[in-house]
Amino acid sequence: MWPAAAPEGMPRRLIVYDLDGTLVDTLEDITQAANHMLEQLGRPGVSAQVIRGYIGRGLAQLVRACVQTDDPAQLAHATIVYRAYYTQHLLDHTRLYPDARAACEFFRLKRQAVITNKPDPYSRNILTALGLAPFFCDIIAGDERYPKKPDPTSLRALMLTEGVSGQETVFVGDSPIDIETGRRAGVFTVAVTHGFTDAQELTAAKPDLLVENFTGLIETAQRQRW
Repeated sequence: MWPAAAPEGMPRRLIVYDLDGTLVDTLEDITQAANHMLEQLGRPGVSAQVIRGYIGRGLAQLVRACVQTDDPAQLAHATIVYRAYYTQHLLDHTRLYPDARAACEFFRLKRQAVITNKPDPYSRNILTALGLAPFFCDIIAGDERYPKKPDPTSLRALMLTEGVSGQETVFVGDSPIDIETGRRAGVFTVAVTHGFTDAQELTAAKPDLLVENFTGLIETAQRQRW
């Protein structure tokens, strides 16, 4: 049975984060992997600005957007090329966003998790290498047991496992996909503008809270006594 709604004023108990563009700046490594794939296919490369618009819906959609085809054989080959390169280079330039660790430390007495459309082993490997993995009770990747965001099934399942309501849960992301996921799950949505989506687009998606970075999130949580 779905947890009952929490009374007004109940503190947030579960903080859930997106990965790419939210906790971690992966744009350069994803761009290089995508352009290596395109080069191997004899196609022209694309800029990081273009790639940032392709990130967020999972690897299959990223490859399809880059290669511009629906041919299954071409997509399968392109995906193999991308994976082979990215596996070796996913930490060349990837870094935590400023104060990402500080946010995890700030919320350390609460339950924290990651839900991403990025497949594993990349998600876990990145979070482990950058030292954030121990903060999380679960890391739900895009190729695991649930449909990809914005389908809210993964978030709802996590809330059920943790025994928390929508009022007790916060979903932090950097895209309209994340905002839609949180809204459909009935949780408090936070959008950070330091990621891969322009602030104007995030504003139009109407998150419950819009902040520039994790410092703004921490300050809001302190002020509102989450």
